Amino acid sequence: MNISDYSAGRVFSITGGVKREQYFGLLVMAIAFIVYANSLGNGFVSDDNSVILNNPVLRGTPLSLFSTIDTTSDTQLLPYYRPLTYLTFLIEQRLHGFNPYLMHLFNVLLHAANSFFVYHLARFLFNDPKAALLTGLLFAVHPLHTEGVNFISGGRNTMLACFFSLTAYLLHGIAVIRKNISGAFAGAVLFMAGLFSKESAMMVLPFILAQEVAALRENVKGSRSQAAIRLLPYAASAIIYLFMRWQTLSILGIQTGIIPGFGEQMLQSMYVMPSLGDRLIDNLYIIPRYVLTVIWPVSLSPRYAIPDDLHLLSLPLAVAWLCIIGILAWLLTRGRSRAALFGLSWLAAFWLPVSGIFYFSSVTLADRFLYIPAIGLWIIIADQMARLLQCGSAQRRYAAVAIALILLLISALTIKRNPDWKNDMTLFTQLVKQYPENPYGHSNLGSAYIQRRGEHDLELAEKEFEKALALEPTIQSVHTPLGYIKLERGDFEGAVYYYSEALAIFPFDREARINRGIAYEKLGRYKEALADYQFYLTIPTHNNIPGSKQYAEERVRELSRY
Repeated sequence: MNISDYSAGRVFSITGGVKREQYFGLLVMAIAFIVYANSLGNGFVSDDNSVILNNPVLRGTPLSLFSTIDTTSDTQLLPYYRPLTYLTFLIEQRLHGFNPYLMHLFNVLLHAANSFFVYHLARFLFNDPKAALLTGLLFAVHPLHTEGVNFISGGRNTMLACFFSLTAYLLHGIAVIRKNISGAFAGAVLFMAGLFSKESAMMVLPFILAQEVAALRENVKGSRSQAAIRLLPYAASAIIYLFMRWQTLSILGIQTGIIPGFGEQMLQSMYVMPSLGDRLIDNLYIIPRYVLTVIWPVSLSPRYAIPDDLHLLSLPLAVAWLCIIGILAWLLTRGRSRAALFGLSWLAAFWLPVSGIFYFSSVTLADRFLYIPAIGLWIIIADQMARLLQCGSAQRRYAAVAIALILLLISALTIKRNPDWKNDMTLFTQLVKQYPENPYGHSNLGSAYIQRRGEHDLELAEKEFEKALALEPTIQSVHTPLGYIKLERGDFEGAVYYYSEALAIFPFDREARINRGIAYEKLGRYKEALADYQFYLTIPTHNNIPGSKQYAEERVRELSRY
């Protein structure tokens, strides 16, 4: 991308001045808010309970967030270092006590702001403001982004990283054009904020560097030294972030190497981690599945299941990959343009952290993972549509009408999808309805029944857990709640069985460990109960069940007398 292509008018449209482009940006922002307005009445779902409502990390001070990590789940002790995201939760807790309406309002406003800056990013790339408008609208209204906006604990980090990455890139672009150093320092502060929100913000750095490389081609005297000075604060920000992240994660033994994704000895000892080869093979399914979601977003899911045997899908996957390769070939040849290449680069760069190549999450496929990468996809689509609209006037009118209808359709799908995120019951009931063969849907719906605690909810939960086990015998999330159901009913033998199954998969499951000790005691198997209580007390105390440590210590003292 040549920096000389950035006109002063485009810079003016970002930094101030009332122009048509600014109105377009505000229009995109307003439409984004309107499309997601019906999500404001939603409550908390899924991980919101542990990550937000019951997170001991949020009981500390703002500064303490920068020396700890999210440790709300024993089975998710992963290399997440996102203190700024948790700072927003802490501030909201202090301001309004986790009012779900206001928390959803923050998310919707954040998405609207991101839509505004996506439009301006596209305006940097396109001479045609209508192409930039289409880019912003696709980002604002496509149902792919409903998970990122509606899922507070799962989407907030990504949306913050998106906001800071976009603003850092745009601000640095202005600094390069104006040969301004202070603007670059401000961009570096935004870049660091993005890193503290989510590690994927690191991927904006190559694009900031590319701006400087493009400027150096103009061979202006002193440009090299100015470029070095402008890039220096970004390097400092990255080093500070990596050091703080490494120092925090190394305390728990999660990461011994300073580079994220390496040196995870504790993770490897705690989980059955898929090999790099398996993760790459999974992407043979994951990438076409994402493409299908973009093209046909009518069956979105909060949890997708990757088939164990991809051979059964060989033909459709082969066709899908032929289409993907054909599209890439077109974009790199006849469909090639500066905007298309930028979009491809953005898509690939921001997809890399969520591709599974680096093991950051046990969830391998989620719509929210494409929140930032899809910006590149919307740029590509808008670029190709702009080419189509350059044809004759009749064809141009038909294409414009078709685009308008598509935008209205996907907006309607987004509005329809938002209420599914009202609570766990609505979300996972819809998941089971759409994907009855998805074991995670039945597992999560069973957990929702347990949380609701109605008259017959334990029976309903048990049925859902049994369906999940029938579909996936090795699923990790059902044995512990099944043990709880058995324990509640006084079936101590059944409780021991299911808790033992859970501990065979994950020995550090705190709930299963201490409750199996209780079940053993009820059965008079005191030595086994003592062993469980003692083991429980050796588990790192990052996620104590309230009162459990004291209870286990008391039982150890009592049982040690026998």
